[in-house]
Amino acid sequence: MSEEAKQQKPEEEKPKEEKPKEEKPVAEAQPAEKKEAGAEKKKQKINRLGLKEVEKKIEEVQAKMGSLTSSYAQQLLKRKQQLTGGNNAADA
Repeated sequence: MSEEAKQQKPEEEKPKEEKPKEEKPVAEAQPAEKKEAGAEKKKQKINRLGLKEVEKKIEEVQAKMGSLTSSYAQQLLKRKQQLTGGNNAADA
């Protein structure tokens, strides 16, 4: 029986066939595209927005959130008052 065991051992030690790994070039290309798109459209700070941009952002917030109670919306409204020269007790 030891001879039979020796004969079976080499059969078990045969190297398994390895499947070649498929490369995914699409996954590598996507992050590069995202970086380029991000470089084109850079976010601006609220205090650097113009009046038209602030009004546009306020409309977007109103449409998405449904109200202007968020801190972001309040900052936009404050910036709009600064640009229009509106007098407010908070500015004094």
